[in-house]
Amino acid sequence: INSAPMKRKDNEVPYISREEYGKVPAYLDSVKAEIEHEQELVDMYVEEQYGPVKGSYQEHEVMDEDERRDLINKLKQRWGDVNAEYQKYCHKVNFDTPGERKRKASQEAELKQLEEYIEKLSCPGPLAIHT
Repeated sequence: INSAPMKRKDNEVPYISREEYGKVPAYLDSVKAEIEHEQELVDMYVEEQYGPVKGSYQEHEVMDEDERRDLINKLKQRWGDVNAEYQKYCHKVNFDTPGERKRKASQEAELKQLEEYIEKLSCPGPLAIHT
């Protein structure tokens, strides 16, 4: 435990000074090509056995930007309506009936779901719709 660290040999070059430092080893290219080939074989087998793979580009269409903005505005309007109704119950601590508790929980869940939808639709870039 109290021993001194081993000293470096004078003829040993530091690893970061070596020529191959920071470069991808050549054998990894062949491994990567082999993996891609195997994946192609698996894809061909799956397509042969089960038909075309779902999730291909033919099954999606891109949502128009005007339609996207219109949908976001409608979701925000619905959120405002639900939130206005929710504000009537959110200040209560003790609920008198099970119906009030259930109504508050459902409104909270709906508000959360609407917020998630608005966030997903507000992301930049094209929006693909499953048809």
